[in-house]
Amino acid sequence: MREWIVTVPAPVVKPVRKRKTGKMFQRSPWLNSNDRDHWRVVHPIRAGWRENGATAAAEAGLPQGLLKVRIDGLVVKERQGRYDAMNFYNTAKAAVDGFVDFGLCPDDSNEFVEGPFLLPGERGAAALVFTIREIP
Repeated sequence: MREWIVTVPAPVVKPVRKRKTGKMFQRSPWLNSNDRDHWRVVHPIRAGWRENGATAAAEAGLPQGLLKVRIDGLVVKERQGRYDAMNFYNTAKAAVDGFVDFGLCPDDSNEFVEGPFLLPGERGAAALVFTIREIP
């Protein structure tokens, strides 16, 4: 069984101007299940994670065309504190979509991918660290 470790760094997020107050607001690079942001705010962040996922897969030398994989992920955040790692599933989903764009497997459906299963990681620069295992 082959295994690869891929680190997907957080994308750079541009500040957003609030309509009512006109103040600039710096959005976090994380897509959280608890957030209820407008799609225009979320879309560039999701696209950034997806693009970074495809780039990280290429840089890590992942193979293409695998039939079945299991993906486990660690959420690496800039600050310590309590958080629910599974709330960042939307972020991990975008990165896994980038792996599929790269060609890791034909699709990210249950037929080809188990996971991603998320756990809290150590403190550091915002990133997702994935362990990808080929399932025979």
